[in-house]
Amino acid sequence: MLEAVTTARLKYILYGFLLGQTLSLCNVGTGVTSQLLTDKIKVNVPTTQSFLTYFLLSCTYGIYHLHTHGLNYIKSKSGLWCIFLAATDFAATFTTVKAYQYTSLVSVQLLDCSAIPTIMILSCIVFKTRYKPLHYIAVVICLSGVGIMVFVDSHKEESLLGDMLVVVAAVLYGINNVCMEWLAKDVGTYVYLGIYCWYGMLISGIQVLALEREALSNAPWSNAYFYACLFGFTFFLFSFLSIMPRLMIKYSANVANLNLLAADVYSAIAGYLIFSVQFSPLYIASIILILGGVLLYIYQSHITDTSNVTPADLEESTSLVINNGITETKE
Repeated sequence: MLEAVTTARLKYILYGFLLGQTLSLCNVGTGVTSQLLTDKIKVNVPTTQSFLTYFLLSCTYGIYHLHTHGLNYIKSKSGLWCIFLAATDFAATFTTVKAYQYTSLVSVQLLDCSAIPTIMILSCIVFKTRYKPLHYIAVVICLSGVGIMVFVDSHKEESLLGDMLVVVAAVLYGINNVCMEWLAKDVGTYVYLGIYCWYGMLISGIQVLALEREALSNAPWSNAYFYACLFGFTFFLFSFLSIMPRLMIKYSANVANLNLLAADVYSAIAGYLIFSVQFSPLYIASIILILGGVLLYIYQSHITDTSNVTPADLEESTSLVINNGITETKE
């Protein structure tokens, strides 16, 4: 019995870790392809890139959802929540991009971690989550890894306005992620993406018409490299948005965001290999701490032992639910 529990726990930890790191690599892929578009091709069309991704989501999850559920969910409360999610995601992304004009990458890396305590606080409110001490230790270990990255690049200048914008963006991302977790667990991955993609395509489409018509008219449409970067970005963001709700349903929004901390280190490696950006050996220590903290967090989040719980006990314990090793109380 002990071997079976150990094997199940190991599978649970490895699945969450590998899925989370795949999410992180997809996030890096979107950053690399965007930077290639901006630096190499001199094209800046971030909203168009998002629109293409939502269009692909609509052609897959959206059509499947319409075929199986029709317009019922889209016109329901779930549809209204998806409008809220699309709006907060846009606001957070816009605020982050704006912050880069006033502050350094160091500040963005450090203050963007504000999403994690935001998620933990909101999870306590929304899901009645009660974290264990090992969860907090794991989060501190992950943030220590980010701190090493900040220390390496700490020679750059900072701005109060930019820092405030990053904090606002992080809080918005935290709110967005907790709402996404709640909705995805309520309706499922396919229904969530099937609804979300239509509103995302609508909002980004309006933004394209309002903000990027001139940039698109001057884009190098005869350049194959331009199409390759657009396709790469769309593929990576499509994969990111497909994986995120699955990770949240099986684990939590916090597990997803802790995994995403590794993206900063992967971005540094990609910058060194592709853009010839200086690489510090301290990044290795950073990635070790981040990945170690993620593994510890997922390990603690696994249900450790239910062998001594009988069906009668489960029926009587209606006031408690053990979800991912974290106690949640039902009202």
